[in-house]
Amino acid sequence: MTTIFTAILVALAAAVFFFFAYGRAETWNLVFGNPDLGPFDRTEPQRARRPNDALLCTPGLCEGAVIDAELPDFAGPPERLIDEIDAAMRTSGEPVRRVDDTSNPTRARFVTWTPLMRFPDTASFEAVPLENGRVGLVAYGRAQIGYSDGGVNRRRLEGIVSVLNAG
Repeated sequence: MTTIFTAILVALAAAVFFFFAYGRAETWNLVFGNPDLGPFDRTEPQRARRPNDALLCTPGLCEGAVIDAELPDFAGPPERLIDEIDAAMRTSGEPVRRVDDTSNPTRARFVTWTPLMRFPDTASFEAVPLENGRVGLVAYGRAQIGYSDGGVNRRRLEGIVSVLNAG
């Protein structure tokens, strides 16, 4: 019995050592794959089946999806709004990497990692021109790992949106 307990402790210690020596984010990438979960398609909205995502939309942009909060419309053009989002993400204080190829100036996608355990989340933004000359926003965040994110993605998206100029 003592031998089995010792073997379990040694295996656990080795796993913890590997996790921190190899790198927390790198270990999650090795186990769960690429942390970039891809863009959110507002024309065919599909939310996660678990409570580990958040969707914030300007009214009329996310038809057919249950949203967590409505967003205002913003002054244009869409490219400026995406530039503001990019700046807000980079100064958010979280580890972040922009993962889209930047070829579409009305969209941006980021992977962020939680500070302690480096759990990866994908945040996807789309700025949409509205008929009134303003710009609507679709913001979607989703955790790659775990059943529930405890509201982390919603708080992150709301924090980013709160610094945008709704002007």
